[in-house]
Amino acid sequence: MLEVMMGPPGSDSLAELCIGITAGLAVGLPAMRWYAGVRGNEPVPSRRAATLRSGVAMLAWLVLTAALAGKGVLANFDRFPPPVMPVVLASFALTFVLAFSRFGERLARDLPLALLVGYQGFRVVVEIMLHEAGDQGVIGQQMTWSGFNFDVVTGLTALVLGVWLWRRDPGKPQPRALLWAWNLLGLGLLFTIVMIAILSMPTPLRQFDGPPNVFVGYFPFVWLPTVMVTAALFGHLLMFRRLLAIGRSPTV
Repeated sequence: MLEVMMGPPGSDSLAELCIGITAGLAVGLPAMRWYAGVRGNEPVPSRRAATLRSGVAMLAWLVLTAALAGKGVLANFDRFPPPVMPVVLASFALTFVLAFSRFGERLARDLPLALLVGYQGFRVVVEIMLHEAGDQGVIGQQMTWSGFNFDVVTGLTALVLGVWLWRRDPGKPQPRALLWAWNLLGLGLLFTIVMIAILSMPTPLRQFDGPPNVFVGYFPFVWLPTVMVTAALFGHLLMFRRLLAIGRSPTV
């Protein structure tokens, strides 16, 4: 049985919120794959198999990262780079591979544009979690919206823009310039908080005072960089694929 090690001081509700967000994203990936197959008129057997594969792969990744963090393997920040960094880098690499695979092509092509945008609204809940972690002294304020993390803007604008696209006349050309600007802004804000998180770790690169960023090395908070951040990155990469397709056909 997996022996779970909880991380720095923090309420049970903080850990539960982290698990809840992760569970929603874990279910969302195969659900989106199924829906994309429906919209793309994919044969049911192929759709079912692809959805199952995506669900199993997601579950395997959750178990692997939870096992590493739960055993304390990722919580050692005495060496540089800390063990959590290779895992995070691997998750980013896998995200790029997935986004530019046939799987990513199916999602980018067949999911509604409103869903590709509105999906990023989950980042509002992530920012609420980080704000609560900051209030509890688990992380420094620089990693919250009280400091230098403004990624909540991406989540809020995603919800507004997603609803607007959903209600927009599908026969009209897509607002390509607006979508490019929004996607680049969101990616920039994501990159910013990732850099802040790295510069907040207790390593030679540290630039911020206050509580060090060590909670990402513990269960369940390891899922922040390995699931939540990668889910946001995955969404942006899919949007880039879709926007390039819109450039070839304005009504896509």
